[in-house]
Amino acid sequence: MKNIMLALAIGFAVAGCATPSLNMDVDYDTTTDFAAQKTFAWMPATGNAAANELLVKRIRSSVDQQLQAKGRVPAADNPNFLIAMDLSGKSTYGGSTGVGVSVGIPVGRAGRVSVGGGKSKAIETKEGTLVLHFLDAKTKALFWQATASGAVEPGASPEEQQKRINDVVAQMLAQFPPKK
Repeated sequence: MKNIMLALAIGFAVAGCATPSLNMDVDYDTTTDFAAQKTFAWMPATGNAAANELLVKRIRSSVDQQLQAKGRVPAADNPNFLIAMDLSGKSTYGGSTGVGVSVGIPVGRAGRVSVGGGKSKAIETKEGTLVLHFLDAKTKALFWQATASGAVEPGASPEEQQKRINDVVAQMLAQFPPKK
């Protein structure tokens, strides 16, 4: 589980720079009055999100800043909407890399003996997914949702992770509020 969360944390950091490998999906309730959604608060982290406090902190910070830039205000008391997040990660295997050696040894006039060997290894790719859910604070009804998935690449520094998370969140929130 820790490996998945570490991969996820780094994955979102890298996914923002690798836009072609970033998959985005946004959906919303067309009956929602988005102009009335001015104040927000966060729901407690659950599931995989609860397991990585630093990743959650980075994502929340990015969402908070970008929503505030859109005129939304954090409000611990009586917000218009609540934000929940889901995090997940997985490893996929495909293709392979290989190394091989082959030696031919001539024996006599017509014979040839060949010795060879090789080894292949499946290519492992780590993928991470972030889902942001915006819910009406009173009814808890979902009214807007964005999902981002992308390849994960280990080794990013905390600063690189934050920059890339900012990029991913910016792409997600570019469609909030929806343009009707």
